[in-house]
Amino acid sequence: MTDSLKEPQRRMGWRGWALVGVIAVLLIGGIVWGVLANSSAGPADPGASASPGPTPTPQATEFETPSPGTTDGVAKPDDGEEVPFDEPAPAVEGVVAEVTALESITAGNDIPGEPSGPAIQVTVRLTNGSDKPVDTAGANVTMTYGGDDRLPAAGLAGDGTSVWPASIPAGGSADAVFQFAVPSSPDGDVRVIVDILAAVPNVVFVGPRP
Repeated sequence: MTDSLKEPQRRMGWRGWALVGVIAVLLIGGIVWGVLANSSAGPADPGASASPGPTPTPQATEFETPSPGTTDGVAKPDDGEEVPFDEPAPAVEGVVAEVTALESITAGNDIPGEPSGPAIQVTVRLTNGSDKPVDTAGANVTMTYGGDDRLPAAGLAGDGTSVWPASIPAGGSADAVFQFAVPSSPDGDVRVIVDILAAVPNVVFVGPRP
């Protein structure tokens, strides 16, 4: 082959390779562009929060304030006149109270924390002289000592004590036994206060310490 024919072939080979290179560059650029475009158009981030909608306006609600119920208050009258231990008290709503026994004892310590030592035991009888049963479920007895100082005696709950039944029938009677811790040193009378009904005066018995 002559040199004149070889020269055009060499030029054609150089140009062909250049054309192949350009085509390759364009293909690679297109692939990269497609990958980037797909990445930017991908699904939204699931962690992204949606724009909050409008906050609903609360509706005013009105409720009527209920009227308080009416109750009739029970005012405890003042204690009645003091009665000696050896006499029955005047009837209260048809019920007569009397002290049937009063004695010094040593009591207490029957339950944890209860004081043990000198005490007074009192037995109180209630007699229902009315024509209907009387509710004695809330009836109670307390005691003070030290004369006019009227120091409150601590009630004891243990062996030997008892309470009245919930009610006493017409014409019936019932006894209850109470014990109170009373130091032996204080002088003065003791008082036994019998609370029979909430709306009537307490019955008060007074006398020397046994």
